[in-house]
Amino acid sequence: MIKAKEWMEKISIVISSVMTAAMIIILFVNVVLRYIPGIGGFKWYMESSQYLNVWAMLLIGAQITVTGTHLKVEVLDSLVANNKLATKVVKVIRGIFITLFYLAIAYSGWMLASKAKQAISTMPSFTMGQVYIMFPIAGIICAVASVINIIIVILDNEKGGE
Repeated sequence: MIKAKEWMEKISIVISSVMTAAMIIILFVNVVLRYIPGIGGFKWYMESSQYLNVWAMLLIGAQITVTGTHLKVEVLDSLVANNKLATKVVKVIRGIFITLFYLAIAYSGWMLASKAKQAISTMPSFTMGQVYIMFPIAGIICAVASVINIIIVILDNEKGGE
């Protein structure tokens, strides 16, 4: 399970980094092209940057979830800090709620993507349903990351579940 955690952590960081770099390059090239007479830049630069940014943030959510470094209520953790079993139970319960949250995101994203057939995207031949498909995909990836973290907590490996 630790290998799955490390693999998911590395892959999500690499993909998010590549998407962020692509966004920066597109924005930079667009600014340069604006100063060249007759070219004026890309019409789709802003929308592509928004999509890349959202995808990168959703995918880095998998890295945050699989390592257990997401936001959490520290009060409860401090109350059970002296009891190893209670700490594990709190982490597992928190992981279950996080998994349910991501599954809700995936389901609602799927419902949105399946109903949004209009073609209002400025990027060529994209419908909004194709744009919104990022939510169910990222929701499932993050839910899997949460389950991996729960398994690591249950197995009580020192590297995981923090």
